[in-house]
Amino acid sequence: MNDLRECLDALRAQDFTDAEIIVVDNGSTDGSADFVARDYPDVNLIRNERNVGFAAGNNQGLQHATGDVLVLLNQDTVVRAGWLKALVEPLLSDPQCGIAGGKALYPDGRIQHAGGYVDERGAGSHYGYRQRDVGQFEQTREVDYVTGATLAISRKAFEVIGALDEGFTPAYYEDVDWCYRTKASGLKVIYTPHAVLVHKESSAAAGSSHEQMYRFHRNRLRFVLKHWSAERLLGGFLPAEQDWLNGLGEGGEQLIAAIHHAYLYQLLHLSDLTEWRTSTPGALQDEADALAAVLLTLRAIAPLAPGRKAWTDVWVDALSELRQREAIREERVPSRIPVVGRILTAFRHLWNRAVTASYVLPMAHQQTEFNTRVVNVLEQLAQDRRFDLSENGRELGTLARELGQLRALVEKQGPRD
Repeated sequence: MNDLRECLDALRAQDFTDAEIIVVDNGSTDGSADFVARDYPDVNLIRNERNVGFAAGNNQGLQHATGDVLVLLNQDTVVRAGWLKALVEPLLSDPQCGIAGGKALYPDGRIQHAGGYVDERGAGSHYGYRQRDVGQFEQTREVDYVTGATLAISRKAFEVIGALDEGFTPAYYEDVDWCYRTKASGLKVIYTPHAVLVHKESSAAAGSSHEQMYRFHRNRLRFVLKHWSAERLLGGFLPAEQDWLNGLGEGGEQLIAAIHHAYLYQLLHLSDLTEWRTSTPGALQDEADALAAVLLTLRAIAPLAPGRKAWTDVWVDALSELRQREAIREERVPSRIPVVGRILTAFRHLWNRAVTASYVLPMAHQQTEFNTRVVNVLEQLAQDRRFDLSENGRELGTLARELGQLRALVEKQGPRD
């Protein structure tokens, strides 16, 4: 809630007349909506009972906005003085500018975003990412996209390209898609370095869980399949994606599984993508065959052969490691008194009793270490097996849901003559 207060206070302090502030509360449970209603009565507050995602939430705010320039701003940001005036200036001065975005910094002052670019795989990158800000990105210029954490769109562009695509729900790639749709309509996407804010988000683009990786790559694929021509899909995206997949090494099994799940999802939703490609202004007019061919080719790739050793090899390696640490060694007790021959034999029994504490404790530590390694290895093997089963279950679940929807659709339509 402190972040929200800081964000709203910084907005109020902007030297800009005739600006309205709309806050969309996306089903928060920490009292944020009541806080805004109580402490900022001049703010237009929209309450959602649940989190509807980045795109749908922003679309609600856009529908209520009345200005000639519409601005998106994340709540975990703090804008600097002059931010708003600098952000909208490219839109007011250049009628060919459809979207403008500014410079986002991390709280430590390093650059988070100074405009973005997209490669053949649809992977987005930020100019200046995590670099020290020493004036190297102080030129206004055209870019592939700007971050949705802070961007402005003209009313003209908004009316041409429409709202944010809620097919990217809950998150990832909505802003990139919006910018590409703007460029496809013949308008510019401009980065302006003078609109500066601090963005407190984590530096990771996507988390490490299966679900986060799956959502990220599912949306990356949606973006590519919406915007790349059939020629570019086959000649650029497909070989680049194949090289990337085949380069994933051991330890990337979870990522590979998430990506294959994303390929499957897009295969099952090709009708949605082809409908967009044939009906949206500036969109492409290609057949679904090319999209399906690309996805089926990628689904057939099992990289790293396939990124995990055969089960027999895993067990052999595990048992070998355990055997190497199986014997418990007795610690030698150092002595400053030289003893040799019969004297050593005579005093061995008394010596061992005297130093029991010195060798029992290290032996116990060795036993503990050994037991820990046994548990870790067995748990890892069990986790790998559970991972295999859970991934198969996810894909089977996806297929079952799709088949159920198709069956319901057929039953609704009834028999045909």
